[in-house]
Amino acid sequence: MKGNRTIFFALGVILLVGLVYLSAATGTQLGHVAFNWSWPKWLFSSADSPGAAIVLALRFPRAVAAVLIGAALAVSGILLQGITRNPLADPFLLGISGGAGLAVVVIYAFPNVTQTLGWWVVPVASFAGAQGATLLVLSLARGVGQKISVIGLVLGGVIINSFCAALITFLLMQFAPLRMKVTALWLAGAVGYFGWPELLGAALFVGGALFLLRLRAGSLNAFSLGEEGASLVGVDASNVLQQTAWIASLLAGLAVSLGGLVGYVGLLVPHIVALLIGRDFRHSLLLAAVLGGIMMLLGDSAARMLFAPEEIPVGVLAALIGTPVLLVLLSRELRR
Repeated sequence: MKGNRTIFFALGVILLVGLVYLSAATGTQLGHVAFNWSWPKWLFSSADSPGAAIVLALRFPRAVAAVLIGAALAVSGILLQGITRNPLADPFLLGISGGAGLAVVVIYAFPNVTQTLGWWVVPVASFAGAQGATLLVLSLARGVGQKISVIGLVLGGVIINSFCAALITFLLMQFAPLRMKVTALWLAGAVGYFGWPELLGAALFVGGALFLLRLRAGSLNAFSLGEEGASLVGVDASNVLQQTAWIASLLAGLAVSLGGLVGYVGLLVPHIVALLIGRDFRHSLLLAAVLGGIMMLLGDSAARMLFAPEEIPVGVLAALIGTPVLLVLLSRELRR
């Protein structure tokens, strides 16, 4: 089993590196997809080379952003499914994405805010909205003795998500057609273009979260015994639930701030990881991050190439592909 884990992880890393290379090589020329396989040599050419500028400022950062978004969503999903023991748990179910989406729609409702403060207010609002939704869900999940319960997390998330969805629909109805289109595209999910400082900060954040979670892997594994079972082996179930929900929220908020509301990555990747190597958090977290990056990078590349020079929202593509895959996984689970 240990050998299988190593093989799957190594193959995943190799595939991920190959997809990053492919993404950086892919562009459009005269309205059609064009591949520049020799793009690495541009990086060693003149500093004023247009090819090097395109790769370093546009293609490569976008590929890195897609990997970070996918990794954050996948790790968030595997955390939420693990602690709630709910195979359908993901940032959408627990209201995290709904809170982030509502915050961004509110910002778009006041265009003077972005014009005055700059583009960065949108990802900041998204991140803050995710944390606000998490705070409300955790408040609703507290029961006797102020302890947080799994059922409280799930029900609280459903309530907050439904409330946010209703407010988003109401606000979109008030928008002018152009603003509604821009906001709807963001809600559908799309990988944006970011500078290296922002991506470095996001990478450090995801890496730090993985490091902390690896240290708590034993406590997370205890939840396979249930809340009472975890308590019997010396794990403070309420404390772990709260900490894990916050980390999942922070990761989901980061992903939404970079790429909008992209579904299915946080839902599907945990199932794929479980099929490959099981649900042991000591090993599944890193593989989930790699597979999440692969899935998101594949989706973003397909979104750019299928209808070039037009792009379709990667969230729409993820739903079209993810739905049949999820049905296959569900059918497999039910036949066990």
